[in-house]
Amino acid sequence: MSTILKRAIEFWVNFKPENSAMTFLAGPRQVGKTYLSRTFGPLYYNWDTSEVKKQFLKNPYFFREENIRRDLVIFDEIHKRKDWKKLLKGYYDSPGRKENFLITGSGRFDTFRKGGDSLQGRYDLYHLLPLIFDEVRKSSCSQASLPRDFSTWIPEILNEGDEDLRNFGGFPFPFLSRSMSTMRKWNDQYIERLVKEDVRDFSNVLKLDQLELLARILPDRVTSPISIKALGEDIECSQVAIKSWLRLFEQLYLGILLPPFHRKIHRAVKKEKKWYFYQWTMNENPGALFENYLAIQLHTACQYWRDQGHGVWELYYLRDQDRREVDFIICRNLKPVALIEAKSGESEFPVSLKYYVKQLNIPGFVIYPEGKTRRFADNMWGMNSATFLKGLVLN
Repeated sequence: MSTILKRAIEFWVNFKPENSAMTFLAGPRQVGKTYLSRTFGPLYYNWDTSEVKKQFLKNPYFFREENIRRDLVIFDEIHKRKDWKKLLKGYYDSPGRKENFLITGSGRFDTFRKGGDSLQGRYDLYHLLPLIFDEVRKSSCSQASLPRDFSTWIPEILNEGDEDLRNFGGFPFPFLSRSMSTMRKWNDQYIERLVKEDVRDFSNVLKLDQLELLARILPDRVTSPISIKALGEDIECSQVAIKSWLRLFEQLYLGILLPPFHRKIHRAVKKEKKWYFYQWTMNENPGALFENYLAIQLHTACQYWRDQGHGVWELYYLRDQDRREVDFIICRNLKPVALIEAKSGESEFPVSLKYYVKQLNIPGFVIYPEGKTRRFADNMWGMNSATFLKGLVLN
């Protein structure tokens, strides 16, 4: 496979004339933001480097010295500066400005936006997340897909699988390596670097050893609702600290906290969230890995649809006090549109999934790594993950 990956975001992000909004590009570290952004223009500046800091001290508008035509200027990690919003606001509002800006970073910009000078109306926020099946499948894609209408969708026959993506994860380096040992080493170093580097820049957390321990025991909690109390007992710290650290991990794109859906669901649980890693290979248990993989593929599709302005798409899980549970429920503007259950092997249609398909009157899908497509009823399907994911974001 070619080492050049065409990312989905390239189909919908366009850089507009100089009086348009800045573009913010957020996502996990090492997901490819720097590589992608540098394909849009040569004027790239990493604010983590001493070279850029020295240039700024000499001339706050240093980028204009090299920018003869006033083209796109790319700033990476500028949000780590305390005055970054004030600085960008000054650049954007400066008289006679002709360039536009692309701002990238691994911290959540929605967190960094809080307080200080407002950038409201001056930027568009997009996300670059781990690889999706549409980005790596052999059949070429030429455009972004509209959000899927699950109620009328009929799966197509597919002659390719997603085994490599499931096995090596969605980050470009381990995925392209096609090496299990490289992937495992990358996973280990990823957590270490996030705790020792990103957390240091983002927060005043002092107990880094306990924080890293939390990150390393989370893979065993994938697929189950998170017990804050149990995690606190395991690493010997307060429940308040656990909640704070989980939010920090989410803000730094280590993973997502998936909330339960409870609106109009009788006896539904309302509080406990589930944790899924963006690098789904953090857990090597086949069942947990596959569920984590499907969670991130669905979460990414929802985020990309939102980024394109197709409404508020969100992913939840569903569980009630009668022990009926469905792994995922996709909602558009808080209205459920599809139910998805992940299974490690080809399966009959689960009882809980069938119950909620009838209760909510929406289609349900049982998804497994390998196997044939089966239609159990008009709105009840079973199929492999590649068949389900094909065309979800690109076609």
